Amino acid sequence: MPLHPPRFWSLRSWPLRRQARLSVCLLIAVLAIVVAEMWVLRTSVQLRQDAGSLMLQTARGMADRLSLEMAARVRDVQVLSRIDVLRDATDTEAGLSAIRAALDQLRAGLPAYAWIGVTNAAGTVIAATDDVLLGQSIEASPVFRNGRQGLWTGDVHEAAMLAKLAPHRPGEAARFVDTAAPIRAADGSLHGVLALHMSWQWASEMRDALLKPRGAHSSLQLMVYGADGRLLLAPQAGGAPTLPTATLAALEEHWNVEHWSDGIEAISASAESRSSGEFQGFGWRVVVRDPQAVSAADIARLRHEAWTWSAAIGAACALVAWWLIGWMVAPVHGLARSPAQDGDTAPSSLGAAITRPGGGAASVVYSQRRNDVQRISAAVARMRSTLKDRELALKSLEERAHHDPLTGLLNRAYLATLTERLEQHEGEATAMEFCVLCLNLDDFKPINDRHGHAAGDQVLAQIGGRLRHCARQQDFVFRLGGDEFLLLLPCPPGEGGALARSVATRVLTDLQRPVSYLTLSGLRVGCSVGGAIWQPGAEPLAEAMQRADEALHAAKRAGRGQFRRALPAARKIEDRSADETVHA
Repeated sequence: MPLHPPRFWSLRSWPLRRQARLSVCLLIAVLAIVVAEMWVLRTSVQLRQDAGSLMLQTARGMADRLSLEMAARVRDVQVLSRIDVLRDATDTEAGLSAIRAALDQLRAGLPAYAWIGVTNAAGTVIAATDDVLLGQSIEASPVFRNGRQGLWTGDVHEAAMLAKLAPHRPGEAARFVDTAAPIRAADGSLHGVLALHMSWQWASEMRDALLKPRGAHSSLQLMVYGADGRLLLAPQAGGAPTLPTATLAALEEHWNVEHWSDGIEAISASAESRSSGEFQGFGWRVVVRDPQAVSAADIARLRHEAWTWSAAIGAACALVAWWLIGWMVAPVHGLARSPAQDGDTAPSSLGAAITRPGGGAASVVYSQRRNDVQRISAAVARMRSTLKDRELALKSLEERAHHDPLTGLLNRAYLATLTERLEQHEGEATAMEFCVLCLNLDDFKPINDRHGHAAGDQVLAQIGGRLRHCARQQDFVFRLGGDEFLLLLPCPPGEGGALARSVATRVLTDLQRPVSYLTLSGLRVGCSVGGAIWQPGAEPLAEAMQRADEALHAAKRAGRGQFRRALPAARKIEDRSADETVHA
């Protein structure tokens, strides 16, 4: 099978310090990019909102100025038509001269008036500024026909005869706005009509005055559209960009990014010129756009600035994080190095030894590098295994120290430990009493002498198993040495006598059964049992064992195979009337 070198550049094989540093730096880089892009997005949206609000404010300002200016001109015509000079004028030279003087004075106050004329009741011009159309009939013109009916204003229109009188851009037709009012005599009869043609150029001058405070390099473009969608006032830069009528109506009182007929996508805002005073309005719509507002170049500039600041701040944070991680992980790094220095040479799963065809072992090839966490994990695993082995070894030593190796029963060492434990918890121990049974085998020495110590050891092992069987799970069974045994039986106060008699009877009966050794199956041993009741706190355990041992000797003297229970500590064993005797 081909062997491949380990992936030294794998992230899992890197030290923990390097992994943490690179991970945090990568996270900081991602956060810097996300924050920069979010800032660019939010800033561009805010810039669009600011630009749109500015354009909407400009459009409203222009629309209000148009309405107020038209309302002022209507008032001029209305007031002029009622002055006595016009109402009482005659066809004499003096009367006509007075009318021309009044008209010239009115025109001097507002140069936007391209032509002001007065007609008689038949529609013939009897007086006019610069004597234009003087003596001609304008009976068929809308200004006369509507003006004789009452106060009237006419929408923007072209007038070829007056084009030379009004300033306008080369290549564009001269446009005018008309205003007319009837001139009535004192009796109310129609005396004539006062007609005014105001050059539409005043709207361009008004726009320039509105945009001039924004600077010579302002990219705002302001246009005025009629109610029918006609472009009445072209942008400063020329051209005739248009929007669909539905789009113009949708721009009412708010702004949006629109696609224009000249291919420009720009933030646009619209406001309608409404009625003001006697002026009823024509439905003019003022539209403002800025092709350069928040352009792609502006977004690119914002992104460059955001990325520059984010990169600088991110680099500073990364340097601080790099140092902090190195300082915080230094103990782990040192701990990871310690197992390696102490012999961390466990074979890797990727390591392999090549065996030569002849049977010799070649040198060990590539082994997988382990990172700090893996080294520490391996060291902890070895430590846990070592601790477990030591725990098992200590437990085994404790078992051997507290148990008889031949019978497996508890020994004198554990009896001393148990006694000390009961004395330490004397308060809990006084809530119960213990039956102390001392056992000694009968006829055991002849088996040793006749069949050898091996047979004797086998007999003792079988006797130990029978004693464990006769005792309860919570009882303690000890081999004190040779053929001497001890049973310590815990029980509630007052029940010790009955328990001692019951367990002693089972022991005497069970030990009467023959034991076997190899081919010998009829070996018999018996036992004598001496018992005593021990109450912790009333006397030491040694004294209770002494009384039980005295009862055992009394049982042996009485013929063996018996159980004798000693009197309480306040009475003597020689008081036979108080002894309990149980025969096997």
